[in-house]
Amino acid sequence: MFSEAWNLIALCAVLGLGAWGLSTLSPQDASNRRLVCWGVMAVNGLYMLWRFTCTLPQGFGPTNWLAWLYLVIETLALLEAGTFWLSLSRTLERTTPLADLALATDKQPSVEIWIPTYREPFEVLEKSVLAAKAVDCPGLRVKVLDDGNRAWLEERCKVWQVDYVTRPEHSHAKAGNLNHSLALTTADFIVTMDADFAAHRDFVRATLPFFADPRLAVLQTPQTFYNPDMVQQNLGLGGGVADEQALFFREIQPARDAWGCAFYCGSCAMLRTEAIREMGGFPTESITEDLLTTLKLLAKNWKTKYLNQQLSVGLAAESIEAFFIQRDRWCKGAIEIMFLADGPLLNPGLTLMQRVLFMPFYWLINPFFNLAMMLAPVVCLLTGLNVIWIEQSSDVYMLVLPTVLVNLFSLSWISRGRFSPVISTVVSMVMAVRMARSALAGLFRVGSKVFKVTPKGTQISASSDRLMFRIILGLTVLTLVAIVHAGWVSQQAEPQDLAMPWLIFLGVFNLLHFLVALVLVKDRPRLRSEERFQIDATLILSSFEPQDYRHPAVPFQVHAVQVVDMSANGLKFIWRSPQPIPERLSLDISGVAIGLRLQRQSVQDGAVVAVAHILAESPAQREALVQFLFSGRFGPVVQSKPGWIGALKQTARAVLSAS
Repeated sequence: MFSEAWNLIALCAVLGLGAWGLSTLSPQDASNRRLVCWGVMAVNGLYMLWRFTCTLPQGFGPTNWLAWLYLVIETLALLEAGTFWLSLSRTLERTTPLADLALATDKQPSVEIWIPTYREPFEVLEKSVLAAKAVDCPGLRVKVLDDGNRAWLEERCKVWQVDYVTRPEHSHAKAGNLNHSLALTTADFIVTMDADFAAHRDFVRATLPFFADPRLAVLQTPQTFYNPDMVQQNLGLGGGVADEQALFFREIQPARDAWGCAFYCGSCAMLRTEAIREMGGFPTESITEDLLTTLKLLAKNWKTKYLNQQLSVGLAAESIEAFFIQRDRWCKGAIEIMFLADGPLLNPGLTLMQRVLFMPFYWLINPFFNLAMMLAPVVCLLTGLNVIWIEQSSDVYMLVLPTVLVNLFSLSWISRGRFSPVISTVVSMVMAVRMARSALAGLFRVGSKVFKVTPKGTQISASSDRLMFRIILGLTVLTLVAIVHAGWVSQQAEPQDLAMPWLIFLGVFNLLHFLVALVLVKDRPRLRSEERFQIDATLILSSFEPQDYRHPAVPFQVHAVQVVDMSANGLKFIWRSPQPIPERLSLDISGVAIGLRLQRQSVQDGAVVAVAHILAESPAQREALVQFLFSGRFGPVVQSKPGWIGALKQTARAVLSAS
């Protein structure tokens, strides 16, 4: 026992030194990246070899069928992890080329921004349309593709001076809507923006030069968000951790791009009209038309690329309901495509790596692996069945724990902090319960395949997934009972089952994550109707002198103030003038005067910090305000440098304060 304690201390020291050494290396260095990824795959391979050598001698019988089932699931999970780490072993960071596409083609290419919409509310659409109008591109046309035939939106498009496009019938959901507009357009290139995404001013200037390559069909850019997503909001993390999709868009997509497997995500992308027409339009065979579009283009020797540069901002899933609607569509769609003639299995035009990386291994394996990990301590500690044979206690800390830690720390390193081990594990657990059902429905091709639009804006209301809450609460109680039962049994069992300490550890691990998951599945009310942006810029305010009620007010003094942050409803600014702050103010944005009404003020560090309500009532005022906020110059207040230690502290507070 004394020797094993020293071995454990030595192992912790080695892992600690390894983690410190890893932190000094850059994941952008190709050799470092390959070394770490291949090292993780080697560690996983050794662990799997050990698992088989422990299980094979036991044979197969009625007392160990569960161990074999667990081994199969774990093997599939490690194979999926192998493809994941293989893909991450490369990465590609592109920069906008200097080539002038207009000179290369002897004409100025025509570009249109399409905003497909079905039932998104006005406050969501307004930002998308007005930001699109401000995109810097000669001859740009903005089209709102309304599949809801809403009269109020048609009238509003006239005010916005953008094209309003609708169709008499509404088959094939978003793909059908895009194909209807494709039949009407003469544009060389189209930019698709979901109704809840706002393009930055330089979107076209940053993406169009890539299309000097005549075989480039799609250039995808990352989807970033200006509101806290469901995880950040419900756990009270704010910007303490990166949003749930940051790992995919900032690390996985650039890695896939290096393998020639970057894919179109349906929004925030530029497409070559010729390529879409050549493949027969946007595919209607799947509810994930974007993924299938990529596969069809690659099969016809078109290229898809990824530019890892923030060129738009949008709304993340704002509730647990919206989160699951979105993931359910992705899961079913990816599995559905696997069976199609243009899918990764049957498509003759794909390379081997493209087939591997487009297979829906994640959706087919991860839910069931996480369910197995959640249920193993409960089943084994309560029934005495076994899922893992451990010949000596050192196997746990010399093989099992190092494998887990190497995977977690390496992914945190390669993602530059965008992966949070605790939060990501909780999300995976919560998703496992729901996505296992979706994966089975997709695999056996049963259930509804109707395209469900993710609710946004005023369609969102704070709620909770009661079924999910009850399932997780039940698992919490059962896990606690199993741990207590195992502790009592272990005092009487001779000889002691060496797997029991590992199962108890796994039970405690699950128990802590279940507590966080109980908070996660209950939506917290959103206190702000509009999200704030970090401005940190000097803006011009004008104060007004009260006039006779029969005459309009006139400005009498101009003030340069430091604006801290701002939303479409109000702003916070620092007032350094010795004069008192007037109650009536005017903000100048791009030559448009927007009224302000002082709400409150306080003294902080010797300066007056004030908050004012924005009175942007006319179309011109709203347009100037939205285009200023969504120009791409400012970041949302929700975003900050990710830090998983800080996230742990905030999550602990959220768990303790949850009702």
